[in-house]
Amino acid sequence: MSAPLLAVDDLVIEFDTQAGRRRVVDGVSFGVAEGEVLGILGESGSGKTMSTLAVLGLVAGNPGVMGGSIKVFDDGQPRELLEGLGRVIKRRGDKPARKNDRRWQRVVFRRMRPLWGRVMTAVFQNPRHSLDPLMTVGAQVEESVRLAEPALSKAEVGARAVDWLARVQMTDPSRVHGSYAHELSGGMCQRAMIAVALARRPRLLIADEPTTGLDTTVRAEIVALFKELLADRGRSMLYISHDIREVLYLADRVIVMRHGRIVEEATAADLKAGVGRRDPYTASLLAAAELPVGQQGAA
Repeated sequence: MSAPLLAVDDLVIEFDTQAGRRRVVDGVSFGVAEGEVLGILGESGSGKTMSTLAVLGLVAGNPGVMGGSIKVFDDGQPRELLEGLGRVIKRRGDKPARKNDRRWQRVVFRRMRPLWGRVMTAVFQNPRHSLDPLMTVGAQVEESVRLAEPALSKAEVGARAVDWLARVQMTDPSRVHGSYAHELSGGMCQRAMIAVALARRPRLLIADEPTTGLDTTVRAEIVALFKELLADRGRSMLYISHDIREVLYLADRVIVMRHGRIVEEATAADLKAGVGRRDPYTASLLAAAELPVGQQGAA
């Protein structure tokens, strides 16, 4: 059995709205092992992205993360990212619990800093907003290379950055190396972000809706690129999307989320083959994609 990389257990995230407190993630549990691709599938508002942001330590706002466990395994040793959460949560009678979010964010930042890039990193949607507009693409890839391989010379770092741009299938990696984000298409920006992320040599790549906003052809190219890079390096990935075809193409296992909860978990192979009983929501996603639905009912 492969060693675990990530273990999320009973995660709870809440936010205050004009209509009162809303639980956006309600008791979610999942894990990712070495060499595994886990797909999280769901529509907007399902809680899939918020669960991912919690793993990355990026859930801000009050109250935000309110309970659960998030363990990241660093060389086999578990690091609990939510340790001490209860100490910053205050409960007063019947009033909704409150949290000292500023203090909590400082704690999370200290815990995440040694893990970010080296153990896990992320690629988000809207790549133009993720790339630094004042730095060339090459300089940003070089920054990642330098952090991953500090012994390399300046010339070696530059050559390695060009090589990473070639790996993500840039047609002219040397030209892109000297380009800025505004000079590239949306698809090229996403390829550049993938290069920046992977140049850190993380053990776990988190991709949150990485094809959103791209045209159909470019989306297919980016998904195929992920498939190729995963096969080449045996990396682990957490892939979040509303597109069931993308998830089934890339993932080994799939969890389906709706209204902040996991409604189904299955292997991608079983979902594609229509094997087993399906939750009605999962069945509707399969039917919409013209895939075998299988039996409906409790999974």
